[in-house]
Amino acid sequence: MGSGRSSGRLRHPAEPVVGDAARVVGLVDGPLGAYVHVPFCSRICPFCPYNKVVPRTGQPERYFDALLAEARGYVDAGVAGGTGFTSLYVGGGTPTLFPDLLGPVLDALPVTGERAIEVLPSHATPERLDELRRLGFTAVSVGVQSFSDEVLRHLRRPHDARQARAALEDAVGRFDLVDADLILDVEYDDAHAGSFLRDLVGCFELGVHQVSTYPLMRFGYTAFGPAAHDRRREHEVLAEATRLAREHGYERRSVWTFNRPDAPSYTSITRRRFLGLGAGASSFLGRDFLVNHFGVETYVAALDAGRLPVAQRMHLGRLGGPLYDAFWQAYSGRLCPPARGSSEPAGVLLRPAAALLAAGGLLTPAGPGGCRALTPRGFDRYHDLERWVTYHLIEPLWSQMLAEHAHEGGRAGWAAPESAHRRRLWTVVEALTRRPL
Repeated sequence: MGSGRSSGRLRHPAEPVVGDAARVVGLVDGPLGAYVHVPFCSRICPFCPYNKVVPRTGQPERYFDALLAEARGYVDAGVAGGTGFTSLYVGGGTPTLFPDLLGPVLDALPVTGERAIEVLPSHATPERLDELRRLGFTAVSVGVQSFSDEVLRHLRRPHDARQARAALEDAVGRFDLVDADLILDVEYDDAHAGSFLRDLVGCFELGVHQVSTYPLMRFGYTAFGPAAHDRRREHEVLAEATRLAREHGYERRSVWTFNRPDAPSYTSITRRRFLGLGAGASSFLGRDFLVNHFGVETYVAALDAGRLPVAQRMHLGRLGGPLYDAFWQAYSGRLCPPARGSSEPAGVLLRPAAALLAAGGLLTPAGPGGCRALTPRGFDRYHDLERWVTYHLIEPLWSQMLAEHAHEGGRAGWAAPESAHRRRLWTVVEALTRRPL
């Protein structure tokens, strides 16, 4: 891995991008974290629904030039405010595939808080981890998925169990926070290796700061395709995971994460406000949700022409924005409705809704500031709700955007948008919220 500190290839006009970015700045209602998407993989994992391609020759260089133009355009327009972005999260794809090209983008983004990146276990050698630290990263999320070679073969991951374990061993002690990602697929786990809970304990024993236990989402457009889920069995496994976490000195910090009590939380999905950069990135600005073009060439072409690569804007408004915010607050295990007298109209709905959920045993009684915590039963219900939201809103949006790859002749043959779940709710939500930028 090189230092990634100079490119010299930037050829995109900055001024028009700044003009578009100023309109986005006008939509922001609070401090922003930054998310950067790197949509490249050397091989495709058939379960993964995220935007990604196997890169063409010369495509990564053109993509990172465009990404740098987008970053500079936003920063020059003042989107980071006077103090910079509150945090940085780099995801993919495989973000560690082109560290030399990523470096100039990192330099262009002023960040005051955590700097995190997803790391493929086979990339997590001591030398590469040291280079990530030199690039300024303070946190890493290692895509372990399992310590079982049988499970990894089933997922067609480009690493083995030995590399997964070595990656965590080498990462702990090098970063302020090390997260280990595990896949929870109870149907496969019960029928085959039965390794998930052993994997979880293995992560605890290695001393990672956090373990994220994401349930396998069966997006219709992926090679794994749709399938039914045994939600009661998932609840049972997560309850046992919670017991094992306590036994090993960890706590259930959110719906799907377990943390050391002295460790901060690490997640890309509960930032209160965030700006997304790159092909397939999204932004939540408080009352508006933006989605960038998914097609790599479409994304690059927009910035070549001096335009922001925003493909969709959904205006959630003074009511929908806080409700969206509250949904992701609840993922972190707490819900804090706006106080009485707040200017937020959503408080009129959220306060009685929270009281009703508490009466139903899903939230605790109100504590300081009116905040409530999810109960064990509340965790189970949120787990189910998150999957419902994923299939009814997120999958239809992503499948719609993934069609850009086919239109531009891109190499995203793993995706079959026509096989995605078709949801009437998404059609209604899009019709009600879509607005021009």
